[in-house]
Amino acid sequence: MYINKIHIQNYRNFADFTMEFHRGLNVIIGANNSGKTGLLYAINLLNSPSDISIDDFNKNNLLQYSKLYLETAPSIMIEYGICHRICEDDTDDESIIRLLPFLGIKEFAENRQEHDGVVEYNIAARIRAVYSLDAKFLEEYKKTVTNDAKDFETYLLVLKRFVEKHYSWNYTNGISDTKAEQKAVTDVFDIRFIGAERTSEEVRKETKREIISFTKNTDNVAAFDKFKHDISEGIEKLLSPSITKLAALFENEKNAIGLAKGNVSIASAVHANFSLADTYTTEVKDTKSGYTLPLQNNGLGYNNLINIYMLIKLTEIRPGKDFRILCLEEPEAHLHPAMQYKLFKYLGDLDNINGLNQQIFVTTHSSNISAVAGIDNMFMLAYNREGDASDCTQQSLLEQFADKDGTTIKAEAKAHLAKFLDVTRSDMLFSDRVILVEGIAEKLLVPLFMEICGCPYEDEHISIVEIGGKHFQYFVELFNGNAVKKKVLCITDKDFKWIDFDGDGNLRSYSEYESDEPTHIADLKKRFPIENFHIFTQSMGGRTFEDEFFLANMANENVATTVFKKAISNTISGFFDKYGFNLTAWEAHIDEVDGRSRKTIKKFLDAYKSRVDASPELAPDYEKLIFAEIFLHYAKDKKGDVALEILTDKTLMNEDGSSKLVVPRYIQEGLTWLLK
Repeated sequence: MYINKIHIQNYRNFADFTMEFHRGLNVIIGANNSGKTGLLYAINLLNSPSDISIDDFNKNNLLQYSKLYLETAPSIMIEYGICHRICEDDTDDESIIRLLPFLGIKEFAENRQEHDGVVEYNIAARIRAVYSLDAKFLEEYKKTVTNDAKDFETYLLVLKRFVEKHYSWNYTNGISDTKAEQKAVTDVFDIRFIGAERTSEEVRKETKREIISFTKNTDNVAAFDKFKHDISEGIEKLLSPSITKLAALFENEKNAIGLAKGNVSIASAVHANFSLADTYTTEVKDTKSGYTLPLQNNGLGYNNLINIYMLIKLTEIRPGKDFRILCLEEPEAHLHPAMQYKLFKYLGDLDNINGLNQQIFVTTHSSNISAVAGIDNMFMLAYNREGDASDCTQQSLLEQFADKDGTTIKAEAKAHLAKFLDVTRSDMLFSDRVILVEGIAEKLLVPLFMEICGCPYEDEHISIVEIGGKHFQYFVELFNGNAVKKKVLCITDKDFKWIDFDGDGNLRSYSEYESDEPTHIADLKKRFPIENFHIFTQSMGGRTFEDEFFLANMANENVATTVFKKAISNTISGFFDKYGFNLTAWEAHIDEVDGRSRKTIKKFLDAYKSRVDASPELAPDYEKLIFAEIFLHYAKDKKGDVALEILTDKTLMNEDGSSKLVVPRYIQEGLTWLLK
C-alpha cells in the first residue's frame, strides 16, 4: 500500500499542484525553496494533522484576497491517492481494512486481474483533506474582512484570528465524497518524519515505540506481568532489612493519628512499576577496543547515519501490514560524501531487489546522493515564479526518459546519464540554469568570464557542466519537454578545419567559415527545437574554445603575449620573444627554429602564403588566424593546464583586481541569453 498521487491546493508554495509517486524510493531534488520540505510536510499531514498557521497558506493566493476571498474564506486542500494490491484469498490483509472508508466500488471490478488462478485487485483509494473555516462563521468572516481589511497586512491579521479559532480539518472519501472521521484517516498510514535536524532522541522514540508495541501484544502480556512480579519479589528480598524496619515503625502507629476509625493501616510492599521500553538504550560500540558510549557522546556524522539506518530498519513491514511510510529530510546533513553515497547505495539496492517494503520519501540537495540514487527514483521539483501565476512544477525522471514513439532515443540518453551523471554533473539537477561545455578549459574559465560580464554566478544558481566531448544530446534530453523548465546554454565548438594538412594545406576563407554549420550543431537544433535550449559557437574565426579565446584577446598585445606563451614550447617561446606576432619576421627567420619545430611552424606559414582568400584588406585577419592555429596546436594536449595558468596569472589582472581578459563574443552572447 502506498501513496501514488498527491494533489495540493493553497498550501505553502503549492497553488494547485499534482504529483505522482513510486511504490518504493522517491528522491525529491531541486533548488532551495522549491517546495521539497513543504511536500514532505503535506504527506506527513495525512498521519499528523498538526495545527496549521496563517503562514501555511499560499501567500501568492492570499495577496489576491480582494478578488478571491471576500465572499469565501481561503482553505487548504490536500488529496491523497492510494494504491494497494490485494489477493482475493488473503484474509490477513490489515491494509485493506484501513482503506475501506476511502474506496470506490467501481474500482474493484475494473481492476480485477487473474494470473495462474490467483485473483488480485489493484485497488485505488482517495482521501480528501480540507482545512477550512467552520461554515457558522462565514458571515462573520465576510463582515470582518469588509470592515477591517484595508490592505494585505491587515487582512492577514483578520485571517489569523479566524484560523486560530474557527478553522479545522475535514475529511471525505475523495471518490464518493462521503464524510470520514479523522481517526480513520490518520490510521491509514504510520508515517515517520525525520527532519533535517536529527538527534539520538529520534531513535529513542522509535525503539521505545517498537518495544511498547511488542509488550502490549496479547501473547506477551502475561509473560511480562510474571516478569515484573518476579522482579518485585527479588527486590523485596534485597530490601528485606529496610522493609522490616519500616513495617515495624508503621505497626506501632497505634491509632496515634486516627487511622483505626477508617479501618485502615499502613502496609509495606515492593512493586516493579517500570517501563520495559525505558530500559532499552542505543549505544555505540568501538569495534577495535570494545568499549561502548552513549549515542549522544559519539560524533554527529556517524550518529546521523546510525539514526537513519535504525529508523529505516525499525519501519520495515510485513505483507498485509504495509502501511508505513518514512519521510526523510536532507539525509546528507552532517554526513561525509562517502557516507552519503554508501547510505543511498544501500537504499537503492534494497529498492532494486524489492527489499524496500515501505515507501520512502527523501528530499536532498546533495549531488553525492543524486549520483547514486538512480534516475528512476528521482523527481525534479521547482518553484516557478515567472509570469502572473506562481506555482511548483515537478517532473519524474522515470517519465522524462520513457520512449513513447517506438524509438530508443530517450533510453539511450538515460543509459548514458546513468553512467556519467556523477557528483559534479549531478549539480545541474539542483541549479536554476545550466551551462553545458565540452571540456575542462571551459569549465575552469567560464566562471571567470561570468564575473567579467557581471553575471551573478552564485546568485543565479548556475551550474557549469563539463560533458567531456560532444554528447550534448544525452544531457539536453534531461530538459527536453521537462515540466521543470530550466534554461540550458550549450557552448560547443565549431570545429571548422581551416587547414587540411593531409590535403592541399591551404588556409580556407572566412566566407567558408561563416557559412559552415557543424553536423552536431545541426543535429542538436533539429532534435531539440525547445525555447529553453540555445546553442552558441565560435564566430570570430576560432574553431575551438581555445583559439577563439586567443583571437578575442589579440587586441591587447601584452595579454595576447602572456596567453600565447602559456601554450607554446620553450623553443618557440625564445623565437617568439625576438619576433612577436609578426608573421613576415617568422618567415624570414624560420631557420632559427630547431628542425623538429621548424617543420611544424613552416606548415602554418605555407598555409598562410597559399590561402584561398588573398585579398589584401583581410590579410591581417588571416595572419591572426595563423597565430591562433599555432596557439591551438600547442595547447590542445594541455588545455586544462593552460586554463589553470591563465586563471592564476596575476599579470592578467588590473590593479583593482579586475581581469584584463576579453570574453569571447559567442560566450558573451550566450550569457546574455541565459540571463534574460
